[in-house]
Amino acid sequence: DRGLLVTVAIRDITERKLAEKKLQYLSTHDALTELYNRTFFEEEIARLEHSRRFPVSVVIVDLNGLKQVNDLQGHAAGDALLRRAAEVFRAAFRAEDMVARIGGDEFAVFLPNTDEQAVVHTLERVDRMLIAKNNEPNQMPLSFARGAATAQRNESLAQAMLDADKRMYADKQKHALNRSRSNS
Repeated sequence: DRGLLVTVAIRDITERKLAEKKLQYLSTHDALTELYNRTFFEEEIARLEHSRRFPVSVVIVDLNGLKQVNDLQGHAAGDALLRRAAEVFRAAFRAEDMVARIGGDEFAVFLPNTDEQAVVHTLERVDRMLIAKNNEPNQMPLSFARGAATAQRNESLAQAMLDADKRMYADKQKHALNRSRSNS
């Protein structure tokens, strides 16, 4: 009788611990892509601002065409595109980089201890992974607009994010211009 009570108590504690662990994961991760979420991303800004891991580069990425895919093919197709984008990011960025989905079609990455030259190489790796992902058969093509900036020690990560965001929008404009030229 006592052994049964101990077993029930252990099972109950184990189940509670697993539930707590799952809640912790869900509070910091995007359920669709399994990348970090915006809440965790914003907390990471504060941690990195006071860290010794400078320079810190920031990459802002927008998934081109998501709204059109959602409108024409449905949200399941759009969700599949977002998951594929997350696969590219997991393959392209290092384990110590913090990749987050911060909006519907927008992602952000913090690259600690990464200067401007290293971020260029990282973006080249993203391009290679994107090409590989787009060469998979029977898949919708992925396209990204992106921008990057680097904060040195005593520089604001928030400012680097604004600079990266501006560069991403400039890249998005360039993509839109190229599409309109190819359609005319």
